[in-house]
Amino acid sequence: MTRFSIVPEHSELAVEGRSSVHPIHGEAGRLSGWIEAVVVDGEVDATQPAGAYLELRTTDLRADNRLINRELQRRLDPRRYPSVRAEINDVAQLAPGRYRVRGTLSFHGVTREMTAEAAATVDEHGRISVTGETSLDVRDFDLDPPKMLGLRVEPEVAVHLTALAVPQG
Repeated sequence: MTRFSIVPEHSELAVEGRSSVHPIHGEAGRLSGWIEAVVVDGEVDATQPAGAYLELRTTDLRADNRLINRELQRRLDPRRYPSVRAEINDVAQLAPGRYRVRGTLSFHGVTREMTAEAAATVDEHGRISVTGETSLDVRDFDLDPPKMLGLRVEPEVAVHLTALAVPQG
């Protein structure tokens, strides 16, 4: 098994939400962590144990609208909850290069079981590129969606991950 380090400068999380007025886009760069996997013939071998740990600072999560961004940071309370963490402990292959991943997401002081789909490719330098997506309801993490000035934000958001990881050592 090889441990791969996430390259923060080439990894990010994007969040898409809806409001009563317009779509909301948020993102956070500088995702950090690691991936552990066995790579055989340029592909992650899901028959072998695999896992990952991903983390980002709450203050790095920013919305594209200044008013919503201010309200988002107030509700996220980064002093009390400084990070969002995901731990992947189960990986199953769905198709070549496509996987179902299971683990936990810790966000705003709440940890929940999560399932997502991801694609992983291994390049000629042994680097793993991962893209993944899932949706979540922020109320499951004790967050109420903002309501302000006639704007109502929907609680369900789509989360998209892009990460690049390089072999350690």
